[in-house]
This record gives sequence, structure tokens and C-alpha cells, in this order.
Amino acid sequence: METGFVQVENGEFKRNNKKIVLRGFSIGSWMDIESFMLRIPGTEKRIRQTYAEVYGKDNADLFFDEFLTSFINEDDFVLIKSLGVNVLRLPFGYWHFENDQEPGKYIQNGFKHLDRVIALCRKYGIYAILDLHSSPGGQNPDSHGGSETGVSGFWEDALARERVIKLWGYIAKKYKDEPIIAGYDVLNEPSFVSNISAFNDFYRKVIQEIRNVDMNHIIFLEGDDWAKDFSIFDSLGGYQQAISFHFYPGQHVFMSTEAEERKAQLEEKISYFTKLREETGMALWAGETGGHFPKDKLLEGIKLVKDCLDIFEKHGISWTLWSYKDAGAMGMVYPKDDTKWMSMANDFRHQWQLKGRSNPTIAKEIFEMVEGKFSYTIHEKIKEPLAFRLYSFLNELHIHMLVKPKLQSIPWEEMKEYPKSFLLENCDGWEELAELVKSYTLYKYSEG
Repeated sequence: METGFVQVENGEFKRNNKKIVLRGFSIGSWMDIESFMLRIPGTEKRIRQTYAEVYGKDNADLFFDEFLTSFINEDDFVLIKSLGVNVLRLPFGYWHFENDQEPGKYIQNGFKHLDRVIALCRKYGIYAILDLHSSPGGQNPDSHGGSETGVSGFWEDALARERVIKLWGYIAKKYKDEPIIAGYDVLNEPSFVSNISAFNDFYRKVIQEIRNVDMNHIIFLEGDDWAKDFSIFDSLGGYQQAISFHFYPGQHVFMSTEAEERKAQLEEKISYFTKLREETGMALWAGETGGHFPKDKLLEGIKLVKDCLDIFEKHGISWTLWSYKDAGAMGMVYPKDDTKWMSMANDFRHQWQLKGRSNPTIAKEIFEMVEGKFSYTIHEKIKEPLAFRLYSFLNELHIHMLVKPKLQSIPWEEMKEYPKSFLLENCDGWEELAELVKSYTLYKYSEG
């Protein structure tokens, strides 16, 4: 049946009965700032609050509006199109569309930016997948998931889940007739889910809420453990549903492993997802893949990513790299060293990530200190969830001790120019990654 919409059929993505393999990028840290990616400590909500405290709410609103516009615009789409990719994942935090003080009243400024980028997707023939990256209380304990406390509070709060269900109903009703949207990535990286019953109840209700108004778009489901464990679902394989898993090869094999052994190990890990496809008939999309590699390991990292993408291609798995642009962490594109943002980011990085060491290192030291003070050993299985509570404490401390003083030292007339650092004309790029992408999109494979 020809519908004009991307659909799932027998474990494959198709449009008008033609097989499609989706290949592209996530636009990470655009509508959901991740501190390590933009080199500024704190959660997006606290960073925004601090800008408002220092510069006033109106100026802060202008700043972040300019940031969203500069981060991705038509110049970026010209570049993205030249790479031959056919999909962009658009992550966003719920706060762009709903205020915690006025739940159910939807903010149109967030839709202004989402609509702008969807219109560019339409103009350049690039599919969009809408990704709710952060939820009230946090579907995982990390700051990019919406948690301000280091716990996955979303699964303990029925009202928070109801807000997200209604928000997705609103989004689906708004975009139900837009074929350039391939689908809805309902919730990014659930993790440390404390209530399996609440998890499955949420998915049943949010799927029904979407289907009440929209039978056209694919619904992408992510599993527990950062979108890697799908055993948490009561059932899989409903109407126009697909699996979105996240797979960073560097988490599974060492870059120094011999090539053939490395590929065999990756193949074994990825077989978990191909078996899920066989069992459920759901298409597979690696919604996040790629890596975070130190500068002296970039070429080795490229080889590792290539091994992973080769296996995806072998098995007809769609993929989006994390991420298109940031401040020199994981993005293919990043501001030049002499831009205002990078100057500030390097100051933060020296005080926060280098001088102070990384959050995991500090957490390890704190655990050791606590063990030295008390007569018990902290079990390894609880260290990871406890570490996120420490990270949230450090995020808040850095806001007070690093971010606010830094902003207070920069006049508004200067600060208002900082978002322009992210304009493509002020950026450099990771050419090796661009060439790797083109090897799949332009040189080897057709759209299917």
C-alpha cells in the first residue's frame, strides 16, 4: 500500500513498498543540552536559570533562542545533504514544550524551532525522527534524561508519566499528516527502571494515546539499561512499531583488539538485536552509535565505528550517529578554537574536567573515602546508581562555583554574541568521520 509514510513491514523500513535503510545523525545538545558535549557544567534547566539570574529572563530567552537558531539552520542542511544521509534524529527536552508550573499548557516557542527544522527536512528530503530525550523527573538518572537529583524519578511518578502521555498525544495530533517525519522515538534511554509494571503501563498508554490520533507514523521503543535491554517489555511487535537500540562499540570492545576478533565480538553483541527482529518482526534502528574518543585515538576510533557500521549494513540495520554538532566532544562539527564559546568552554573544562578530574573519578574517590570512614564495603552493584546522585550534587555545585561567576564576568553585550560560535561558518569539522559516512551513503549503497 502506498501511503507516502515510512512504514515497518516484515522487519524492514519501507516507503511506498520500497525498502529504506535510514542513515544519518542525531542533533544532540540542540534542544537538550548535555554538559560534557557543550563543555559547560550543569543541567540545561539550571544553566538556563543561571543565565536568567545573571542577565535577566528576557535576555536569557533571547540568548537561548539565538542558540537554537545558530546550532542548526539551512547552512547545516546544505552540508548534511552533501553527506548523502537520509535521516536526522531530533532530540528534545520536555521543558521546551511544557512548564512544570503549568502542566498541560503547551509552549509554542519550542514548536517554532522544531517546525523550522522539520521544514528544512522537508525541503532537503531528509526524514526526521522526533525523540523525547528528557522527561519530568527523568526516565534515567543522568542529567540529559531530565533528572535533577540523579534518580530515575519518572517511574515513581504517575503524574509525570501522564504528562508525557498527553504531550505525545499533542505532538502526534500536530504532525499526524507530515510524511517527512519517519516516526516518534517515545522515550530516550530508560535506565534503572524501578517499577516494571509502571514501565509497561506507560508504554501501553502512550502508544494508545498516539494511535488515537495518528495511525501513520512509526513508534520507536527503547529498552531499559540505556536502550540495550528489551526483556523489560511485556510484549513487542505491535502495529507500526520498531526497536530503537543504542550501541556504542567502544563500550563492548577495546580499540586495540585485533580487527577480526573485534568484529566477531561486535557481531555477537549485535546478534541480540537481530534475534529480536526475527522474533517480533520489528525493524531495527541503532538510534545512537559512534563514540567519544580522545584526540590521540581518533583514527583508531574511526576504525572501530567502521567495524560497527559494517555489521549494521550487513544486517540491514538503520543507524544515526551521535552526534552532528557539539563543542568538540562527539560531534562531527564543532566551533573553531578562537570562537567565544570555545574560549569559555576551555576555561570551564580546565576548572571542571581537567583540574577537578572527571565526575566518575571523583565518585570513585568519594566511595573510597566513605568506606574508610565506616565499617562496610559499598557493593559494586549499587555504586553506579549512587554515582549519579553524586553527579547531580557536583552539577549543582559547579553551577554556583563555576558557571554563575563566569557569566557574571562577561557583559551581556559580549555574551549575546556567543551563540554565533555554533554557526557553520564559525565551525570546523571532523573530515574522517564525514568521509566514513559518505562511504555508506554515497559510495557503496543506494537508499535501500
